Amino acid sequence: MDQITTLYREAFPHAARAVRRLGGDLETARDLFHDAMIIYLEKSRSGHLQVDSSPVAYLVGITKILWLKGNRQQGKTETLDYLAHYMSIPEDFYTQPEEAPLLEQLKIAGAKCLQLLQAFYYDNMNMQEIAETFEYSSPHSATVQKYKCLEKVRRSFSKTTSHAETFA
Repeated sequence: MDQITTLYREAFPHAARAVRRLGGDLETARDLFHDAMIIYLEKSRSGHLQVDSSPVAYLVGITKILWLKGNRQQGKTETLDYLAHYMSIPEDFYTQPEEAPLLEQLKIAGAKCLQLLQAFYYDNMNMQEIAETFEYSSPHSATVQKYKCLEKVRRSFSKTTSHAETFA
């Protein structure tokens, strides 16, 4: 058997499966794959072929592109959600993190810490304003207290296994 026949036998089942997943039939897959083979052979003979993966993957990719172009020209446009369904995006690709894990850790640090950190990070208060609002003796004392609060939150995070699972 020559190289072209071997390549055809290896790549066509993969290309047909890809076209079927995209909504095409076997006849369409065969036509598109033949076009892909012609493109592959022409580029190969002209010296312009750049295959970054295997020739099989290259042919399957060209077949998919031809299918997508053909549908676009026929006025058949599909949403990305539709195509994502057929391109096998894993179910856990768009996982949602647990409900507000940071807020839970901040609550564990205590109400006063939560208020101080909120004043600094969300209300954009400077240390002088925080010292006056929370009745610290100086802005330096407020800074030290903010640091202690952050350390409480960090320790709480490192002890909690749910944090590691949330961001793993």
